[in-house]
Amino acid sequence: MALFAPKCDRCGNRTRNKEDDKPVCETCVEEMTLLVNASKEESRPCPRDGTNMAKEIAHMLVIDRCPDCGGVWLDGGELERLREGVQMEAIMATTRGLTSPLI
Repeated sequence: MALFAPKCDRCGNRTRNKEDDKPVCETCVEEMTLLVNASKEESRPCPRDGTNMAKEIAHMLVIDRCPDCGGVWLDGGELERLREGVQMEAIMATTRGLTSPLI
């Protein structure tokens, strides 16, 4: 048994999770699932300029973004989920800062 877990093929984080016998972290598996589901959704026109918006992943949410004007469209409940994700990341970063040794 190895002392360190292998690195995820997508992001390089250590993981013991495997997909198709390759190391892939759970975060990347979730992101890949979101991308597959997003590819099945219809493209929406931008409310501002009518250009078809592209699907992007942000904080594990699929958002629609206009390639021309840069506008972003969030579906119902996504703003709250985005806010919760950002707050959790800030809390985790603060906690890591408090637990790391002072230099």
